[in-house]
Amino acid sequence: MRRVLAPLALAASLALAGCGSSQAASQKAGPKQTAEEIQGIHEKQEGDLTVKTFDLFHEGKPDVWEYSKQAVDPKTGKPVQILVRKEMDLNDDGKVDVWRWYNDSGAVVKEALDLDFDGKVDEIIYFDEKGVPTKKELALDFNGKPNVWKFYEKGKLVRKERDTKGTGRVDTWEYWEGGKIDRIGIDTDGDGVVDQWIKRSGS
Repeated sequence: MRRVLAPLALAASLALAGCGSSQAASQKAGPKQTAEEIQGIHEKQEGDLTVKTFDLFHEGKPDVWEYSKQAVDPKTGKPVQILVRKEMDLNDDGKVDVWRWYNDSGAVVKEALDLDFDGKVDEIIYFDEKGVPTKKELALDFNGKPNVWKFYEKGKLVRKERDTKGTGRVDTWEYWEGGKIDRIGIDTDGDGVVDQWIKRSGS
């Protein structure tokens, strides 16, 4: 049976994986296993990146992948590892469902989600340096092709663009004010220009 982990539950599991080794795992492990191997943690080098994998369920396959690069700490001048990307398998099917990218300060700048576990990205979220979403791309047809784009200012939705005809081009624009749609622009002939405006009632 596949297990599906919510992001917070997975994060908690990952935190536990970084603590001490479990007593049961220690009893089964051979004398040559390191503490990290007992916890299901393995590390290897791929070019300039260090890849650390976590087997949270001790099933012999990774559930979390962390990619980091070596840099110099500007405060101490010493070499440090900086997390670049993290990938997670939430439903234990061996495929990545969540991808996160980080800046040099350790803040998430982009996150991609496979919401229906079919191997295709259904939502991409972009963040500012404070971790507040600035843009979202959604593939509402679950085919891996975005057809809705949401734009935010200070965490509030200000504009939504849609490809309602599946042409790959935006044909509907929604402008939001105070949490409500203020006006909608529609491209009726497919030239990328608004041909019709619909105003909110009373505006």
